[in-house]
Amino acid sequence: MNCQICSSKELTHVTSLGHHALPDVFVTPGEATEPFTVYPLDLYVCERCWLAQIGYGVDPDLLFRDFVYTTESNPASQPHFARLTRSFIERFQLGREDLAVDLASNDGTLLEQYGGDVQILGVDPSSATAAAKAKGLPTIVDFFTEATAKQILATYQPAKVITTMNAFAHIKELDAFMTGVVALLAEDGVFVSESHHLQNVITKMQYDLIHHEHLRFYSVRPLTVLFDRYGLEIFDVEETETQGGSILVYAGRAGVRPVSPNVSRLLEQETDAGLYSTDTYAAWADRLTRSKHRLMSLLYNLKSQGATIVGVGASAKGNTILNYCGVRPDVLDYITDGSELKQGKLAPGSLIPVTTDQDLLDRQPDYALVLTANLKDIIIRKLRGKGYKGKFIVAGEVPSVE
Repeated sequence: MNCQICSSKELTHVTSLGHHALPDVFVTPGEATEPFTVYPLDLYVCERCWLAQIGYGVDPDLLFRDFVYTTESNPASQPHFARLTRSFIERFQLGREDLAVDLASNDGTLLEQYGGDVQILGVDPSSATAAAKAKGLPTIVDFFTEATAKQILATYQPAKVITTMNAFAHIKELDAFMTGVVALLAEDGVFVSESHHLQNVITKMQYDLIHHEHLRFYSVRPLTVLFDRYGLEIFDVEETETQGGSILVYAGRAGVRPVSPNVSRLLEQETDAGLYSTDTYAAWADRLTRSKHRLMSLLYNLKSQGATIVGVGASAKGNTILNYCGVRPDVLDYITDGSELKQGKLAPGSLIPVTTDQDLLDRQPDYALVLTANLKDIIIRKLRGKGYKGKFIVAGEVPSVE
């Protein structure tokens, strides 16, 4: 295999999380006895450009055409996107004649926040676009490539802002995507991506972010290599709390905008955190194994004492935890989730039943394992407010009970 950004073969194998079912393909009870495909989930790091990446890329059609995740299901998304779109309009002086394009636009939550102040367009291949179209948001239902860019330019002017929020790491055909971005971008246009920050994956043991939708885990150095190849330049970066800790990366055509000191500052921070040393990844793999053993020891000890335990949040991240650690229905009675698309089905791989949040409140199990750790504060506050009286378990390097 070759590095997904620089094509180097100098890849170091960090760890294997085993073989996993596709993280967002929930199955019906009737399908539970049927065979299902599992795919290897291994993490590598490139010693040339230092991109962290998984080793096997699943066909995007299998991952994203029938997609059960919607942006609006994350309560933090709307206020975050409202702040971002306001800042884009003010910082880049956008007007009603300017075009803002959101790639992997899902249900259109980000596009809604522009509020009619600019022209908007979404591009997304998934079934989640039905919600965007129901809101009257213009959306092209397809993967984004250079051909899509040319299709857009036949109707619209070049885009002043192109965004892709928490999806830039999902794109398998990265060259086709980047060629499309360059073709669609206005000469003074800005490409803004938000992605999980590799530094948080490593320092905070966020291994639940590793699943087949996330092909890459970004830091500044490999993104610089990527953008340089397409004549683009990172001119600003911003750390955000999104998804447990992300980076907003602002790129434009090389030399068009002054480069903020934030770029060199974050690069130095990443270097100090050890992201550009193989020793860091070897140590992280050892910590990962210990975290798994600690969680399973805690869960089995509680079960041996007769405790009832359920999961909260049937997320792709949670499915990484369940399948890496080997959690099955003998440990978790069920998982609650707010999405009707998942309720009544079984979690992929573990085959644990998914039900409603109301079941948690009605049955009052002793413990609830939070399976969307990046939203743990929001989840715990919400369920406490609704009357859940049990204790929460939060997975991490050292599992906590709250």
